Amino acid sequence: MSEAREAGIHYIAAGHYATEVFGVRAIGDLLAERFSVEHTFIDIPNPV
Repeated sequence: MSEAREAGIHYIAAGHYATEVFGVRAIGDLLAERFSVEHTFIDIPNPV
């Protein structure tokens, strides 16, 4: 990330967190609705 910044190159951090967080949240909502349970998604961003 630092090398890309220094070189003026665009960098997209599309690792597991960035690409999968929306699916995890959606499945949590679906399961909570289907089984009448509560859930909490704890968002801990990864800057890399």
